[in-house]
Amino acid sequence: MVLTAGQTTAFFTDAAQMGLSARTRGFLQSEGITMVEDLAEFSSKDAWTQIVENCKRPPQVANAAGVLVNQASFHIGAKSLHRLKVAAIAVEYYAATDRALTAQAMQWDSTLKNFEEQWKAIQDAKDSDKADTPLMSKTVGIVKWIEAYENYSKNCIGVRNAPLAYVIRDDVAVPAAPALQAGQPHSDVHGSVKEEMIARLSHTHGLFRDDNASVFDDVELATRGTKFAPTVAPFKRRKDGRAAFLALKQQHAGPATWDKEVKNCQNFLLNQKWTGGTSFFLERFLSQHRAAYVSLQRCAENIQVEVPNERTRVKYLIDNIQCSDSDVKAALAAIKLDDNPTGMRNDFEAAAAFLLPVDPVKNTPKKRPNAEISAAGAKTSKGPKTGVELRYYKPKEFAKLSPEMISELKELRAAKKGKGNDSPGGKKSAKFRQSVVKACLKELKDKEHEKEEEKSTIEAISGILKLRSSAVGGDAKSPPNAQLPGGKKVATRVADDDDHIEVAATKLFQLMRSGGKG
Repeated sequence: MVLTAGQTTAFFTDAAQMGLSARTRGFLQSEGITMVEDLAEFSSKDAWTQIVENCKRPPQVANAAGVLVNQASFHIGAKSLHRLKVAAIAVEYYAATDRALTAQAMQWDSTLKNFEEQWKAIQDAKDSDKADTPLMSKTVGIVKWIEAYENYSKNCIGVRNAPLAYVIRDDVAVPAAPALQAGQPHSDVHGSVKEEMIARLSHTHGLFRDDNASVFDDVELATRGTKFAPTVAPFKRRKDGRAAFLALKQQHAGPATWDKEVKNCQNFLLNQKWTGGTSFFLERFLSQHRAAYVSLQRCAENIQVEVPNERTRVKYLIDNIQCSDSDVKAALAAIKLDDNPTGMRNDFEAAAAFLLPVDPVKNTPKKRPNAEISAAGAKTSKGPKTGVELRYYKPKEFAKLSPEMISELKELRAAKKGKGNDSPGGKKSAKFRQSVVKACLKELKDKEHEKEEEKSTIEAISGILKLRSSAVGGDAKSPPNAQLPGGKKVATRVADDDDHIEVAATKLFQLMRSGGKG
């Protein structure tokens, strides 16, 4: 309903509204502000600066004699000026959301006050540092990213002083405006100025193209280098962010994707068991139940699916806790018995809170690892010179050590390393054992070689004795040869007496010991 003439005058002149005098109200009419709707043209920050200056120095007017004379200035109080500025922005907001101005919509006490508070929050969000655009990753798939970007766009304010979410809403057409909530500049359906603009800003405004391009920049950045980039590429030339976003949503997050998610969630709620026999805490199991329920709610927003009620949720939980712990069994029995309308049997969160204190996994004390026990009882050795501890130092700690401490630390570490190599399991002890074995084998070989030489020597001497016997019998035609070890032969002179034979044998033995050299 359009404001009547009486409502318009009351808006400008009533003390509970703009609080202007009739004379000042008349001057504003001369400045072009005749109707309340005219305030929309004065919504910028600097618009009222010129009006205030004109009020201080109004133009001259002709008196009764036709002579131009100065007018007295027109007064606009600080309160009135502040309210007029808020009202101008509110009028522009109502026009942008396709709402007709009414007396209720322009009531300062409550409606415009509430608008001012919400509008200030929107401007603060716009002036603050922009949050990072959500990106796709291994842990953030296309479905999660779409949800993340929809939430992000609600808090990202565009050039129209509205959330960018209005660009990617499902319906382009703006339906008939629902009635305003009492004392609020928005309806019960939308619940806030921000949501009202998301649902009702038109896509034919001159600045829509700028906001649409901003959405495209976000979508292109998020899909860059992913398998979804080709889906966005056709909209690059026009920078059509809305079309690119909807294409991703339709092609990669359609009904088939939601059907699969429903199947996974229902399978978990019906079949996933918790036994309490591992390190899997009950708290984590309950969190997974919540996540599955929330996911089903999200699916229900996109496809038709039945979301379990509170009683069904508790039933799924009870059926899937199969723990032999007596406290858990008692808690489950208590939940089943508390079957009144507000009892735990009909309240998942109440049942979960009742179960948490009896979690046997969480209540079982953990054993200390052997390494932890050893470390607790170990003593850190220190250097005798500087008192530096023989341990690992972080870079910042090491930088604080003096040169003397660093030098002694290196000596201690080198000594410890050498000692470690001599230990029974060290590399150095293994090499030592191998060298001992080789030395023993060599010694045995040398002894065998000596035995063979002694045997050869005895055989050679025996041969000489035989030669003597032959010489005594007068049967010596040629000098005999004695064979040395290694295959060499030497001529042996036959002696006529025992002394010569002994000398020959001694020389022969020495020659054999030298390997036949000399």
